[in-house]
Amino acid sequence: MNKKILLYSSLSALLFAFSSTTFAQTTARLVSYVDVAGAWNTATWSANAQYHQYLKIDRKGLFQVGWGIRGTHFRGNNLPFITAPASQSRGKTGFSALSAPLLLRNIDTLQVSAGITSFNFNLGIQLSVFDKVDIGVNADILGLALGGKKSGFYSSTTGYNKVDSLNLHQTYQQAKPTSPNVQLLGDNAVGNLTTEIYARLHITERLGLKAGYVFNTNEYRTSNKQLVADVRRFRYRSDMFLVGVTFKVLR
Repeated sequence: MNKKILLYSSLSALLFAFSSTTFAQTTARLVSYVDVAGAWNTATWSANAQYHQYLKIDRKGLFQVGWGIRGTHFRGNNLPFITAPASQSRGKTGFSALSAPLLLRNIDTLQVSAGITSFNFNLGIQLSVFDKVDIGVNADILGLALGGKKSGFYSSTTGYNKVDSLNLHQTYQQAKPTSPNVQLLGDNAVGNLTTEIYARLHITERLGLKAGYVFNTNEYRTSNKQLVADVRRFRYRSDMFLVGVTFKVLR
C-alpha cells in the first residue's frame, strides 16, 4: 500500500512539474502588445487600436506568428466607391478574379463621404531582430462594421448593356457600411478590411514606436435593391502612411 502511494505521489509530482514547465515555456514564448496608430493620405484618414499576441516559433524568437483584434475608424469626403462584387468588376469569381483585369464597362460609382468603424480578427507574421526591431505584416480576416446611413450620388456607366428602367442614373441613394467583413482575397472580399505592413522600434521594455503603411478596403451597401444589374455593394480602396505607439503587455 505504501509503495502504491509512493508511486502515485511520484507520478503526480512528475506530471505537475512537466505541465508547469511546459506552461512556463509557452508563456515565455508568447508576447502581447497594444498598438494605437493613425494613418492618412491626401483624401482619407483612419485611426486604429489593436490588441495582438505573437508566438515565438524558433528558440531565439526571430520568427513569430500572431493573431489579434483590431478596431479601425475610417473617414473621407466625397470618395468614389465603385462596383464591388467580383462577378461584375472582374467578370469572374474565385481565384480567376485575382488575375482578371478590371472591366471598366461594368463599373458604377457611388460618391459618398465615408465614416466607418470596423472590428476585425487579424493574423500576422513578424521578424524580431535583437528584441529591438520588429518587421511584420498583418491582415484582417473576419469581423463586423458599424456606421450611420449616408446619401451617395449614384452614377451608372454608359456603353454597357444595362437596363435602367427606373432611371436611377445620377440619383442620390442611401447606403450603410457593408457587414459582416470577410477576407476572400481581391475583389472576392466583402466588407471593411485592413492590411498593415510595419516596422517597430522598441524604445524601452514597455514602449515602442511604429511606422508603416496600411491598405484599407471599405464598402457601402445601398438600401435600394433595384440598382442597375442588381449591384448594391460599392468599394473604395486606399493606402496610407501610418505612425503609432506600441505598449508591451508584461506578464
